[in-house]
Amino acid sequence: MKRFLLTLCVAAATMFAAQEASAQIKVGEGQISIALESNNSYYAPDKTLEDIGLVVPDKRVKGDFGSNDYLKVDYNIGRFSAGIQVDGYLPALYGYDFYDYAQRDTKLNMFLTKYIQWEDQNWGIRLGDIYDQFGNGLIFRAYEDRALAFNNSLAGARVHYNFNNMVTVKALAGLPRLYDMRSKSTIWGGDLSLSISDMAGWYDGVVAIEGSYVGRYQKDASVNFPVERNGVENDILNMVSGRLNFEYAGVSLRGEYAAKLNEDIYNPMYPAAKGNVVTVDLGYNYQRFSASASFRRMENMTTFIEYRNIGIGGGNAMNYIPLLTRQHTYSLANLNPYRGASVHTGGEIGGQMDLYYSLRNPKARGKYWNFHLNFSMFNTLNHTNQMTKQQMDSRNVWIDVNFDVERQWSKKLKTTFFYSFQRWDEEINHYDSPMAHYCRSHIFVGDVTYKFNKKHSMRFEAQYLASNDYEGDWVAATIEYNFAPKFSFYVSDMWNCENMQDGAYGNYYVDLNTFEGDYYKLHYYQVGASFTHNSLRVQLSYGRNRAGYVCSGGVCRFQPAYTGANLALTLSF
Repeated sequence: MKRFLLTLCVAAATMFAAQEASAQIKVGEGQISIALESNNSYYAPDKTLEDIGLVVPDKRVKGDFGSNDYLKVDYNIGRFSAGIQVDGYLPALYGYDFYDYAQRDTKLNMFLTKYIQWEDQNWGIRLGDIYDQFGNGLIFRAYEDRALAFNNSLAGARVHYNFNNMVTVKALAGLPRLYDMRSKSTIWGGDLSLSISDMAGWYDGVVAIEGSYVGRYQKDASVNFPVERNGVENDILNMVSGRLNFEYAGVSLRGEYAAKLNEDIYNPMYPAAKGNVVTVDLGYNYQRFSASASFRRMENMTTFIEYRNIGIGGGNAMNYIPLLTRQHTYSLANLNPYRGASVHTGGEIGGQMDLYYSLRNPKARGKYWNFHLNFSMFNTLNHTNQMTKQQMDSRNVWIDVNFDVERQWSKKLKTTFFYSFQRWDEEINHYDSPMAHYCRSHIFVGDVTYKFNKKHSMRFEAQYLASNDYEGDWVAATIEYNFAPKFSFYVSDMWNCENMQDGAYGNYYVDLNTFEGDYYKLHYYQVGASFTHNSLRVQLSYGRNRAGYVCSGGVCRFQPAYTGANLALTLSF
């Protein structure tokens, strides 16, 4: 608690400093930019959650406080730039992979990334930590996502060259970051892009052909190649991808095929196998109408930085294959997000579609209708589930049909209605549940915002989830009041309001020792406030948080249940 109070004092000091902060700091002919982000939680005792078994206090090593912090400093002068970033996990917030898989005995960890870079008109070179991707990231993506506490930056070198926008070539090599250490595995690769439209002097659209190669040399003292049990014969993995991009008159087509040229470990419990993935993205825009569709078939394409006999979390990934489903913002629609059939089966096929239309009257400014329809569906491939030792045919594992209608009635009043039907195969998501089956839910949301004047506004949100499966019916509500442009306050609650018995997953919790259980209708309440001034934002909240999956950019992590206070602040100057 003392550490959390100290963080509050630091936040207050930061707010004071922000009063004097300018956009950038001049240093001679160059300038320095600084960005600070700090996310903190104090975990309060919650006897209800502990008695049910949703909270495991023993995992909170070093007390009841967690803090993920990031300080980034960049210097720019002309075409030269350099920077450092310090990540501090003091310790990492509960539920982040970094907390569980840090390689040091202490949970108090820091990690330093740095770079120097020269960007000329047609070429550039970067030494140090690299963030980049080839194509859609299917064979390589080095990136940072702080909502997941994920960072697999590549420590090495990158060069690129562009010839009159016709030919672009890129090459890089380095050692990837694995939580709080540098992996011994070496990654290298190259990317080539040919702009056919520029070569032909056609500037009304885009036609481009691209390709990439990535290699990974597996170097780990705990693994001796060949790995006979899994069938890995080579300590070098070779991957390639080819891409086609086309854009003309509001129509866009993007396709990519990627493959592993030799056998690799997809899952330590699976035999080694080659992998491949094909993706197709279509888009169309005309005036106030737009449509997009994405298709993907993938098999054995998760690629580890290091092969280990046991998995070490989502941070052990060198490529990026996000979930192609709508990323819902309403809490009940995101109660059970799709986590990917390939996690347990090795492959999946499916995609999603979006349709948008805006209806506006030029004579009635401040009034409009916005319509949005989204559909996503995924099936498994024909496969043998190595975890259950069962041969399974292709079957549907996920459907989400949702639409929302936004109406701006006047300058003061705006309403949104949202509906989603979701169906998922609980056996795929929880293969160890003896009572798993298909689950269905209908989610209804009403969202109303009213502006009293230019500075004062109120938003009210009501949600209802109807289901005869899983955890039964839920209700949720949020009231938010804004004092623009600085202050915002909110109160919310989410409650599973129906008694349901659905195995180990639901609000009927079973004692694994006695196999006796009881129903718990839990309130997940929140109260919070935020303050914004220039480039400073501070948010403070307190409440009970439900166990579930938090998704960012199509990648999810599991967040255990907890009750406590949260403080987040960002500052840049």
